[in-house]
Amino acid sequence: MSSKQQTTATDTKEKVLAEFKEPLVLKRMTDARSMREEFGMAPWDREAFDFPSVIPNCLEHSWDSPTDEVDGGTDWLARGKPGTGKSTLANYLTVRLLESNREKVVWRGSSSRSEWLPLAPWTTLYLPEGVDISVRLEPKVPTRDAVNIDVDELTEIVREVRRYADPRELNQTLDEGSLHVVYPDPRMRGCQEVYDASPEKQYDTPPKRETLFSEEDPASHWWFAWVLARVEHGPHHWTSLIFDEIGDVCPQSASKDTFGTYQKVELLKDTWVDARKFGLSVYAFAHSETDVHQMIRRKLRWRVQMPGTANPTKASDVVGFESIRMNHDVTSRYDVGEALMYTESNFESFGWDDMPSPSSYKLKIAPEVR
Repeated sequence: MSSKQQTTATDTKEKVLAEFKEPLVLKRMTDARSMREEFGMAPWDREAFDFPSVIPNCLEHSWDSPTDEVDGGTDWLARGKPGTGKSTLANYLTVRLLESNREKVVWRGSSSRSEWLPLAPWTTLYLPEGVDISVRLEPKVPTRDAVNIDVDELTEIVREVRRYADPRELNQTLDEGSLHVVYPDPRMRGCQEVYDASPEKQYDTPPKRETLFSEEDPASHWWFAWVLARVEHGPHHWTSLIFDEIGDVCPQSASKDTFGTYQKVELLKDTWVDARKFGLSVYAFAHSETDVHQMIRRKLRWRVQMPGTANPTKASDVVGFESIRMNHDVTSRYDVGEALMYTESNFESFGWDDMPSPSSYKLKIAPEVR
């Protein structure tokens, strides 16, 4: 690269990084309040809803819930086509969880997505220890050039960058009342050890392998071990996982392949009930119900229907439900920023305001391929 090209690239990098809001270290205000004030969100108010067992119970976590509400961790599956507001809903949900429960929120980092960027100034970013990482800022307009940045420069975008060695160690370092975006370890270090320490959960080993977890696995399989580690080894403070695009990890097409994908989906299914008992909530997002394996869908007690597609009107439309209270379509007429949450016993609509990304660039974080 010529000195002129190098100067231009440096200027472009500085310009793009300047688009991001400066990371925040707060002393007199919680992250949740700071986020709310930044995006003009009113304080959480459970009295604003008609049916406490639907939205308030799903978002508020307690070991002593009011009558007709459940204790422990909760869950949902929010489904909707691209462009229907799932990403903004995930950011809105994060703020409400931090505000209502002062819990540890973990967002599944993906090398192809960075929908958490509106909350970047409050984010602690976790990367696997000893793994070379490439970081690129890619423009939403594909005719523009991408910008490469160093891992050290991520602190111009997020509050803190931490490295972790394995799932158990990571969980020991999560902060209450904070958002953590976690990128999985492609080497799967500590994953088999977590599995081996769980004598009640034993599944078929993939063909021609001696272990269920291996660094040959897709990096996304790390999340199966993380959930197991959190449930069986704690700490058991309130924790929520923002499981963006769960269908990529737990597809309906999962099979007993060379990576043991089906066995790991079964492992997650068997861990789900224990997750509730130990204060872990899982909020999953998908384009369609059928993207997600039915073993997982049967465990999800709340659903969110995004706009632009009809909500179900009979129980047979929803795997895991025995009843549906809606008898006609309303959500296909909703605008972006409005959705319908429902359980087997009730339903209620809710809305949220836009939470725009600070930059026109997307952040791509991935292990370097050698």
